[in-house]
Amino acid sequence: MGSTHFGRNQLINVDLFTDAYRVTGHVMVGTGGIHAELANPNSDFLELQDAYISRIHLPGEIISHYKVAAFRKDNINFIVLQDRREGIPVGTQHGRSVFTRGRPISIFLTVPSFEIAGEIMHDGKLAPREILVQSIGRFLLVFSAKASASLYPDISYSGDLILIHKDRIGLFCLGA
Repeated sequence: MGSTHFGRNQLINVDLFTDAYRVTGHVMVGTGGIHAELANPNSDFLELQDAYISRIHLPGEIISHYKVAAFRKDNINFIVLQDRREGIPVGTQHGRSVFTRGRPISIFLTVPSFEIAGEIMHDGKLAPREILVQSIGRFLLVFSAKASASLYPDISYSGDLILIHKDRIGLFCLGA
């Protein structure tokens, strides 16, 4: 499942998670990727097309399917992408985005119903508060990440990039 292009916009595949639900569908994004769509100040909502809804504790059981679903951005805990290029703008000098500069740092964090481990790219002081404040936008980018359901650790989702809503983070830990 790759992305489909429509002029400068593209339809990308996402897995979106709220406190109790996983929704799989497609989001139309521009050249800035989904990170820019989430940061768009003109809308409090993110719209998914062809949305399949399941409960976190029963991921294989689809409870509903809708042509279109909308989510308040502040109720999204995290979004899993299989290809980081669909999440962030690339094409800056030397093909490196401002989002991928710095050194890789292992992190572990929690959001409602999930614990997430992966790597962030950070260029400044190695302190949780600094990282959360300095990272661009309302969503933290975690690369090569894995999200495991807190109450059902055998249920997990991996992605090349997970975008985590900073306001939903309960615990944030830095690796060595």
